[in-house]
Amino acid sequence: MMPLEPVTEQEIDTAQKLRGQGEFANALALFQDMLERAQDGDMRMRLLFDILYCSTQLRADNVTNGAIRELESMPEPRFSRVLANSIRANAEIDLGRPQDALALLDMNLDTGFFEREDFRLHKYQLCLFKGKALERLMRWDESIEWLERAHAIYPDESSTPDETTRRIFSWAEIEILFNKARCMYGLKRYDEALEISKQAYELATGDIKTVAMMYMANALVMQQKYAEALKLYIEIQGRSPCRSVQVDQLQEGISRCMDYLGKSNSRSKPS
Repeated sequence: MMPLEPVTEQEIDTAQKLRGQGEFANALALFQDMLERAQDGDMRMRLLFDILYCSTQLRADNVTNGAIRELESMPEPRFSRVLANSIRANAEIDLGRPQDALALLDMNLDTGFFEREDFRLHKYQLCLFKGKALERLMRWDESIEWLERAHAIYPDESSTPDETTRRIFSWAEIEILFNKARCMYGLKRYDEALEISKQAYELATGDIKTVAMMYMANALVMQQKYAEALKLYIEIQGRSPCRSVQVDQLQEGISRCMDYLGKSNSRSKPS
């Protein structure tokens, strides 16, 4: 029997990028293939958590339950259960069940694990997930409080030498800004929504930059800065398609700006 190929960091990085782009089925297939080859216990645990991120999003309950069973057979099963609950909570938010997510997150907070120094990254994610859940429930002031708690944990580069950890923090900072912008939007604080969206734009790359531009344009519309908003909408239209920006929403924004500007020009013409 030929020896199994070892799992490489490049493979993991490829699968995690697919997961970050919302391609959960493709990412899950890659993680499962890696798990079949992984012999080291620490590597298996790492891959099982990656599998949970994907399977919970896909509602693949058999895969989720299998991953949790193996995690609970490893050392410190309570630790594994707590992290699995955080992953499940994030999926509950994305699946439209923020109240269920809050229950899981509050259960995690009660364990006391998140006060440990080695749980810093996990606490950062928990605060973000709780802020997301509260934003979905339109509890905007509470959401901002938890999002700012998350941001306060954000480390400098010297205190987080591991590249994978830095990438997770960097992704989450943009997510924090998007959620804060939505809260400001809900609170009708459009100036702040615009400024926060600009911050997200500066940090973002690729498709995420397009999403930030959409946030900025929508805030400009609410400020009745239709000419500036229209310019941004048209720029978005000229970019590569982005799955997170709906074409009909983009067209609606363009039409709204053009209608207002057309009426404004008509009123300014001498009779």
